[in-house]
Amino acid sequence: MDEYYVERGENENGAHIVHKDCCPSLPAKDKMQYIGVRSNSAAPLKEAANFWYSLSAPCPECITG
Repeated sequence: MDEYYVERGENENGAHIVHKDCCPSLPAKDKMQYIGVRSNSAAPLKEAANFWYSLSAPCPECITG
C-alpha cells in the first residue's frame, strides 16, 4: 500500500498530477494535497478528479499503467 498526493498546481496541460509518496519528482508537501493510503493507483486518480480537481493525471515517473 502506498501514500498518494495530488499537486495543487496544474501542469502545462491543465492537469493536476497524482504521485506516490516515494516519487523522485514529488514536489514540496506544501504544494500537494494528501489523498491517503491506497492499495492501487486507480483510486487516488479518481478521488483527485472527484473531490479536488476535475482533471488529474498519473505521474509518469511513479505511476504506470
